[in-house]
Amino acid sequence: MSIFIASLGFGLVTASIIAIGSMGFTLQFGLTNVLNISFGAMMTFGAMGSLVAEKLGASMWIVVLVAPIVGALATVAVGRLVFPIFSRRGSGLFEMVMVTLAIDLLLQYLVNAVDHEQIFSFNFPSGHSFHFGPIVLTVTQLSIIAGAILLFVGLESLLRRTRLGKALRAMAGEPRLARACGVPTGRIVNVTWIISGALAGLAGLVYMMNSLTVDAFTGANFLPLVLGAAILGRAGSTVGAVVAALAMGMATEIAGAFGGSAYSTVAGFGLLAIVLLTRPGGLIGDTLLKEEVTL
Repeated sequence: MSIFIASLGFGLVTASIIAIGSMGFTLQFGLTNVLNISFGAMMTFGAMGSLVAEKLGASMWIVVLVAPIVGALATVAVGRLVFPIFSRRGSGLFEMVMVTLAIDLLLQYLVNAVDHEQIFSFNFPSGHSFHFGPIVLTVTQLSIIAGAILLFVGLESLLRRTRLGKALRAMAGEPRLARACGVPTGRIVNVTWIISGALAGLAGLVYMMNSLTVDAFTGANFLPLVLGAAILGRAGSTVGAVVAALAMGMATEIAGAFGGSAYSTVAGFGLLAIVLLTRPGGLIGDTLLKEEVTL
């Protein structure tokens, strides 16, 4: 029982990391209708950016800020310079998925070639450990949980209470009608890429903060859990993504606690397979019923 309760604490940390990534993924997917597999590469870029800053001796705050900045810049570059080329040529939804997969593989193996397949250690202060019965969490892990909650509240407030959020939701629902009503679609898409990329980079950073290691395939290895949470929570819904992230985080850590790290991976992929088998509409939903991508 104590092992089970302790795994729930680690599950909260894992769920927080998944939630940060899935909020960024589902926001971008809900607006653009692009199933962006290269999101994993953006997570890696963010983590690597912070790793470089840490190795150069930057302060902790600079190290934290680098990841979302790098993730946002890389995502905007791909979203505004690469994707529109294929969209203008009439690429459909499936073709765009293949484009994002190709970009992801290209970027991941580019990083792998540059770092010569190394696994890097990340020096980040974990802080004091707090005991909540059998649950033991460090200051860093508690900060990750608190950060995920604050990001969720901030993102929901942006979407529900601001003009930008209302315009974004209008475009996600009816892009043609939104354009006809004068919504500045180009500006809204740019903002979406920035937010999504920043959250991707931040997800890569917090994953690295928790594991204290990173390599070229960190984002790719963690992406299935992010995708699973977005699918399970119904793509386009930040609330659903966070709830699904909680379920997936708990499932992976409980399986890992009783069966080892290999079972943790199996639990993550197994839950994703169950979602695809039982709720294919969670992926299709209202988003993929749209006839066009919004770039």
